[in-house]
Amino acid sequence: METDPVEILNRRNAEVAQIRGFADLTEEAKERRIAEVSERAQAEYAEAREAAERERAERTERAVFRVPIPAGTTDAEAAQIHAAFRAAWGDVYSSTATTDGPEQAGEELERILQQAERTGDKLLARAAYHRAIDLGVQGVVDAYLSSRPSENRAWESYTAAYREVSEARGIGHILERGFAERALSSDQTSGIGG
Repeated sequence: METDPVEILNRRNAEVAQIRGFADLTEEAKERRIAEVSERAQAEYAEAREAAERERAERTERAVFRVPIPAGTTDAEAAQIHAAFRAAWGDVYSSTATTDGPEQAGEELERILQQAERTGDKLLARAAYHRAIDLGVQGVVDAYLSSRPSENRAWESYTAAYREVSEARGIGHILERGFAERALSSDQTSGIGG
């Protein structure tokens, strides 16, 4: 499916021009077909826009929450790494699940991250980072990312994608979407430019 609004609009305009060229149809029949084409184009545009937003958010989320497996790792080794991460995650989760609020959980996560960094326990550090994301403890997230530029880029992409999704419900994106939908509507006789 085409996701570019201009391509969807161009395809819609080509179909409208073709319909307008049918000499054997009444104006009413032409307008009915144009309305159907425009409705289909609007639905395609909305679906493509939503799919693109979802795909980007999911892709960036996977990049942030993945457990890094070195290249050349066998399936058995990968399973062991995942099991070790699950154990680290379980330790971090249980250490923060019974705390008295986010401030105490943040302090515990800071302690866990410092210990993991001192001992070189990458999986424990990553588990603390993931739990900090879940609990919204930005200080721990920032501390973890401060020495990991590639993971910081993934985090920035992740937060940008989710910001865009939430802003898509805001006035700017609503107006942008409105303009695109208006261009695709059946009320417009020839598409772009009137």
